[in-house]
Amino acid sequence: MSAIFNKTINGRQFNFQPIEFGTTTGYHVDVMDDESTRCEFSILHADENDAKKMKIEGTSVPGWIMDLQATLIKVINEQE
Repeated sequence: MSAIFNKTINGRQFNFQPIEFGTTTGYHVDVMDDESTRCEFSILHADENDAKKMKIEGTSVPGWIMDLQATLIKVINEQE
């Protein structure tokens, strides 16, 4: 797993921090929305046998973040 990193996507800075819960690994991600409210969620590895399969986890994740799921996962895969 890589170190903390950030990436600007669609004019917003996404901050990625590696996390590990037992055998589940992924990233805690935070980003500011248009109203300067911090949105926090996780992107977790969804398959222990395939590190590229990931999914967004979190409560009340805004639609604009869900729309970027494939892009966010691609950024993580490029970083790892």
